Amino acid sequence: MASDESMHIVLVPFPAQGHFAAFLSLAGHLHRARPSAAITLVSTPGNVAALRASASRLAMASDESMHIVLSPFPAQGHFAAFLSLAGHLHRARPSADMTLVSTPGNVAALRASASASSLPFLRFHTLPFVPEEHGLPAGAESLDALPVRHFLALFHATESPSLRSAFDEFVLDTTDGALARAVVVVIADPFLAWTSGVARSRGARHAIFVSCGAFGSAVYHSLWNHLPHLHAPAGDAFLLPDHTEVTVHRSQLFTPLLVADGADPWSAFHRGQIAHACDTDALLINTTEEFEPTGLRMLRRTMGGTPVCPVGPLVRVPTQESAGRDRDGVVQWLDAREARSVLYISFGSQNSLLPEQMMELAAALELAGRPFVWAIRPPLGSDDDDNDGTSRADRWLPEGFEERVRGNDQGLLVWGWAPQLSILAHASTAAFLSHCGWNSVLESVTHGVPVIGWPLAGEQFFNAKMLDEEWGVCVEVARGNVDAVGSSVVDRARIVEAVEKVMGDSTEATEMRRRTKEVQDLVLRAQSVGGSSMEALEEFFTSMLRGISANNS
Repeated sequence: MASDESMHIVLVPFPAQGHFAAFLSLAGHLHRARPSAAITLVSTPGNVAALRASASRLAMASDESMHIVLSPFPAQGHFAAFLSLAGHLHRARPSADMTLVSTPGNVAALRASASASSLPFLRFHTLPFVPEEHGLPAGAESLDALPVRHFLALFHATESPSLRSAFDEFVLDTTDGALARAVVVVIADPFLAWTSGVARSRGARHAIFVSCGAFGSAVYHSLWNHLPHLHAPAGDAFLLPDHTEVTVHRSQLFTPLLVADGADPWSAFHRGQIAHACDTDALLINTTEEFEPTGLRMLRRTMGGTPVCPVGPLVRVPTQESAGRDRDGVVQWLDAREARSVLYISFGSQNSLLPEQMMELAAALELAGRPFVWAIRPPLGSDDDDNDGTSRADRWLPEGFEERVRGNDQGLLVWGWAPQLSILAHASTAAFLSHCGWNSVLESVTHGVPVIGWPLAGEQFFNAKMLDEEWGVCVEVARGNVDAVGSSVVDRARIVEAVEKVMGDSTEATEMRRRTKEVQDLVLRAQSVGGSSMEALEEFFTSMLRGISANNS
């Protein structure tokens, strides 16, 4: 009898801007759930008049007149995260225009990718870019196409006057070409935080999209801002400024950070982008309230009054991977294995190990005797010019290794690209030996696969720390791939021990699998109707449309 047709909802917000914004977001959410229920908001005369005026402006600046500009940093993991974000934003605001901007080679590759082909609504805009003008090899427009020695040059190229000018011209054209009532929202990578100044000057809203985790981002922010290892007492461990409840080890600092002194080019770049990020209107981050409560608390402390909106997990699905012989061959190999029996190994698209580390890892895999799929790349510092590196593998793998594991059907070496999502989603996959890049972390936990951590660079060390200390779903086996961090040598016996600790039949392994399933459930719930990440996304849209901070009261 009491159907939604006969429901009348009365909203009574406290008279403050942030409370009004939150109640208006709630009103929209309730209306979508019960479209025929009556909703009335009550307040004082002045507030009602102001709210009616803002509602009128909001009706003009609806999602139909919103144009979202996506500006990812040119690296495979960043592109993947932004494409996932594009799909998520489109599902929430299907009639909003959306354009991704990047350099010519990257736009061409993205248009041809399987992930982008599943996003027909997404437009692309090319920013002129000539790599040679920035000291980069010809055709090298993405971090994935560069050896480590050229990384800094690409970082500097992405904030060059020529790219800034081209981006400013595009945003100007977008704001001038849109209807006067339109809202233009620039969503940029943290490494491109300078875009906040362009957005401000052209009357557009601005947000930073952090494709990494909250804990790792907060730690990384503090490390670059303060360089605390320079002033810490002798020894490996020191407390983190701004977050003294966190202990950091020197072995968790990758080389550019470890050798930074504040006057070096890496410090200048990171500190510059951190300063620009403080001028943004909001921060979107690829995580959930339930998964990273500690990290989000730290990040909100870092960002002051800027709203921090966790909208994850944003992960691709196996159908977004390119079909073909390589993918089909891997899946067929997995089909022939027992359930939860296979170890998957990958260090991402930009990382690899030292030759001696690869030797030890290969030896450990044979000793462990468990089935494995290894997405393998030439080692760090290799002068191998082949795309797949197979011609010189005898220099950094035990003699006859590939032939033996293929012959006894123990292992599958996948040279170069591997269908990671299909592997992690497969019933035979039991564990993931990973560098703990954030995309890999989310893809692993959303598929219920525990992690054996071997972080190599950036915030990966702190991703592994969070997975281990907060959730108990990761066993860290080693750190780093260069001698500078003092941990480049890892013994094969230690690797075997970690593999058994995660994949074995012990009570500890069983408990880790149970916790991984628990994490999988809570992370996926955040994206369901009424979940925390969906609520955060609605708050973000409200703040962008109204020009106010929905999280601030």
